[in-house]
Amino acid sequence: MYCKSSPCRLAVRRFIIEQSDAEIVSHSGLALIGQALNNHSGLGESADKKVPLLHGISHSDVLFSYLGLLCIGKSDCDAIENVRADNFYASALGIDTIPSAATLRQRMDARANEFLPLVDRSCVEFLKNVSAKVTALPMGHVPLDAEVTPMDNSRTKKQGVSRTYKGTDGYAPMMGYIGAEGYCVAVELREGKQHCQKGTPDFLKRFLAKANEINNKPMLLRLDGGNDALANVDVVLEHNEPERGNTGVDFIIKWNPR
Repeated sequence: MYCKSSPCRLAVRRFIIEQSDAEIVSHSGLALIGQALNNHSGLGESADKKVPLLHGISHSDVLFSYLGLLCIGKSDCDAIENVRADNFYASALGIDTIPSAATLRQRMDARANEFLPLVDRSCVEFLKNVSAKVTALPMGHVPLDAEVTPMDNSRTKKQGVSRTYKGTDGYAPMMGYIGAEGYCVAVELREGKQHCQKGTPDFLKRFLAKANEINNKPMLLRLDGGNDALANVDVVLEHNEPERGNTGVDFIIKWNPR
């Protein structure tokens, strides 16, 4: 450090370095994730009650252990071994027993189809329980955006990885967002090579049903040109039928001249 008015050198501050008994973690944000899962979502309770288990670690412990990994950027089951002795990890997420990598992998393989609707449902539960603010556009409609988001999984051998329209190998999941805040309430994992319109009508049915639970204002569905199809329009019109009693949805779909 030097004086602005002259080249005189200022005194350098001395730091004292001491060893501490305090535990320092790099994933303190998991405390908020744990609060969201345990206090504002019924995911753990639903998994334990609705999915049969004869013995072993509870389904909620398995699910929360894996969700914790996803939140710190880890997706492989083997990564759980790095946190099995981490007391903060377990206490922050409300986990009684962290499973081994083998148990985590086996449970997810065996029960994924039963867990999926419960996980899917928890997104809506959370937004409703925290009374999340869903902001409308200046015109008064709450935006609903659905689009494919290609992922780059090049140089991997994961099942379903294939060439996306972006020119890379990966997945091409469909995602649905609500509000100006962009809350993601619907996700569908897809192979990279899958055309964006394949399966979209069924996806939109689920997406609109969730949006209807969260919001009671008029909504505007916005889709890209890859989803310029009458089947998608039919889904919206069916949703708007008076006898169904749903919140009305208008739509803007980019024209696809092909």
